[in-house]
Amino acid sequence: MKLGILSAAIYAIFSSSCTPCKLVTVTSENIPLKTNGYEFENDSIRINYRFWGSKGKMEFDVYNKTNIPLYFDWKISAYIPNDKMVSYYEDLTNLEGIYYTYRHAGTNGINTGKTAAKHQERIGVVPPHSLITNSQYKLVKKYAEVKQSGTFEKINTPLRFRNYLTLSTNEKFEGKVSTIDNIFFVSKIKKVSFSKTFKYKGPTNFFASFGY
Repeated sequence: MKLGILSAAIYAIFSSSCTPCKLVTVTSENIPLKTNGYEFENDSIRINYRFWGSKGKMEFDVYNKTNIPLYFDWKISAYIPNDKMVSYYEDLTNLEGIYYTYRHAGTNGINTGKTAAKHQERIGVVPPHSLITNSQYKLVKKYAEVKQSGTFEKINTPLRFRNYLTLSTNEKFEGKVSTIDNIFFVSKIKKVSFSKTFKYKGPTNFFASFGY
């Protein structure tokens, strides 16, 4: 039994070391790189970006620096990979439920529970001096999208993406409406051992591996 467990462990280590894996570095030409990642800031908000994860993720915090609420229209805000708009808003209702099983001697039990509809709001709000986090989308869907190793400029990168946000100080978006358009691109892709992937963990990197 011990020999079998040991063999399985050795096989897992060997397999992970042989799994094709790429480390991907993300760059921005106009957003400063701070200790915790890229950080955009103006008089009203501060946005911090982190991309680390399998196949990457568009994860960002929006902090409201003002003394009044700020409102976001998620329908006309978007993650935009290679110029293709992907809205942050989906007009869907998700059903969430909690179920319990009651059992009595000699029976198979009775299932009971309740469900509740959860609808995404088109207009989001960030109260004064607080933040929200969004991590809705992956940067790439499959390993083949980052198959080519090398260094890249904005003009020849395999992935250029934007975070486009529409906000207002008015819930009905009457009067002045502001937009934020933060642009990033993949600047480097290199082969790494899958078993050592987390050695490179950082907010400006992500990894993609074959089959994961």
